[in-house]
Amino acid sequence: MPGTVPDIQVLQASVDPEDQSEFRILVDRKFVKYLTIDPGLYNVGDMCFGPSLISMLPPLPPGDWNKGHISHNTPHGRPHFAGVTKAQLPGVTNLWHPLQIAHLELHMGQKLRSNVYEATCPRFNSTIIAKFARFAWETPQLDAETSAYQRIENHQIGPKFLGHLSEEGRVIGFIIERITDCRHATAEDLSLCQLTLSRLHKLGIKHGDINKHNFLIHDGKATLIDFDNSTRYNDAKTLDEEFRGLQEELRDTSGRGGRIVESDAA
Repeated sequence: MPGTVPDIQVLQASVDPEDQSEFRILVDRKFVKYLTIDPGLYNVGDMCFGPSLISMLPPLPPGDWNKGHISHNTPHGRPHFAGVTKAQLPGVTNLWHPLQIAHLELHMGQKLRSNVYEATCPRFNSTIIAKFARFAWETPQLDAETSAYQRIENHQIGPKFLGHLSEEGRVIGFIIERITDCRHATAEDLSLCQLTLSRLHKLGIKHGDINKHNFLIHDGKATLIDFDNSTRYNDAKTLDEEFRGLQEELRDTSGRGGRIVESDAA
């Protein structure tokens, strides 16, 4: 109906007071749109709180679009949509798993990192983990990590890969099993972590970030997570360097690599 106010929900935000800020929003519980907002238009605190941002946005332009740019309206100095486009957004290309689940099927729970959430879905009986590209520039990492999960499938290295996560036809990430009753590794878990890391190295893969928070200890074994920095290597020396650095990583007390929840508008 003309004049109907759309239902807007801020899903994710990347707020930068000095540069453009980016937002992923859901309109009428169906359509995802990406907004870029020029610096200086809104208070940072307001942009970090979804309801405040929504109340200040200029009216959404009509039509079929998925990317919008909000800038100053020169004559009046008020924010306005300088332009909208229907863009072909990048997606994960290695679709090796048979299951694909739309993001709207998930109910997002606790945020573990800026792009990692606990979630529930009617297709699964327990809580799962969803990891996805919030914005286009994160897609290459998710594509690489998806490929890493294909290579480690059935090798007792990482969590079980449950399927690809899609948004309006394109794949933006994946879902994996949630490891329960686990803890992060300590120096005392060196042998368990070495066993898992050696399995990865036998496949010719360097993990790239073996901090202790990326080893989950449970059921008498270590499970590796976060393969977004992994790379394939035929060079035994490179893999051996990572293996020899594991003990020091497990002794680290800096907190590096721990759970980080960024300030989002969601």
